[in-house]
Amino acid sequence: MNLNINSETSKLKEVLIGNSYNFKSPLNFRDLYDPTSLLNYLKGTYPNKFRLQSQLSKLKKTLVKYGVKVHELDIVDTNQIFARDLAFVIDDNLIISSILPDREMELNGLKSILGNIKNVIKLPKSAHIEGGDVIVTKDHVFIGYYNKDDYKNQITARTNKKAIRTLKELVKNKEVFPIELIKSSIKPSKNALHLDCCFQPVTKNKAVICREAFANKIEVNFLISYYGQENIFEVSLDEMSKLYCNFFSISEKTVITDKRFKRLTNWFYEIGLNVEKLDFSEISKLGGLFRCCTLPLIRENN
Repeated sequence: MNLNINSETSKLKEVLIGNSYNFKSPLNFRDLYDPTSLLNYLKGTYPNKFRLQSQLSKLKKTLVKYGVKVHELDIVDTNQIFARDLAFVIDDNLIISSILPDREMELNGLKSILGNIKNVIKLPKSAHIEGGDVIVTKDHVFIGYYNKDDYKNQITARTNKKAIRTLKELVKNKEVFPIELIKSSIKPSKNALHLDCCFQPVTKNKAVICREAFANKIEVNFLISYYGQENIFEVSLDEMSKLYCNFFSISEKTVITDKRFKRLTNWFYEIGLNVEKLDFSEISKLGGLFRCCTLPLIRENN
């Protein structure tokens, strides 16, 4: 398999998605890794694996409808909905994430697909990173990170400066641009779990951004200038916590989003996009949506 990812929005050809076949409810709140999951656990609304799989199956059918070849993670005896966390592709390299130690078993779900891929890079364990923090454009790789003193105790901090330095050494044909995110273990509206929870391109020159989710004004101002203020749809912290930014582009013309996000959907229509609206309300209870569940392997070049 010849991988190719140089964009978040060019026509998708092959993708890897997660599953919930062995999804389990946590024994206690200490087994949870983000504030949205914690909130739903405490409210008694933690998701059901059958409803989760039903929503994932509808996503798969939608992708197939647009001619996308869909691969699924190997079934492992653990929760494995968010394929994006496990790895990411830059150019023709698949880079295996250095994820939370308690989640390392999920990486076993990659075994079959790895057998078909030539260029695989495994980062050192000390270079913490997850795929949701990595957004690729033609000339940049934007990476969300956290660098405060409480990093070691902040369960929502998934990417560190060492991973950024490592990727700068690996990626020679794009500028690696780090962007620091706000973090909270208890308040969803104060936590950008990954970069794709608060920023995502929707076409080559348009993007959705929650500017309040960035810790550094200089970094977010660069991001806004990169696209141009007139090409940006801004969301609030509350909308960010509902995962407005975590849509998924099948191409420059078609995007998948949650049917609940009417304000965002209207903007997609205004800029001429075809919109596939799915119900991902169950999956959203775990702090992720469409981009989190998908790991693109091959896109056409823009």
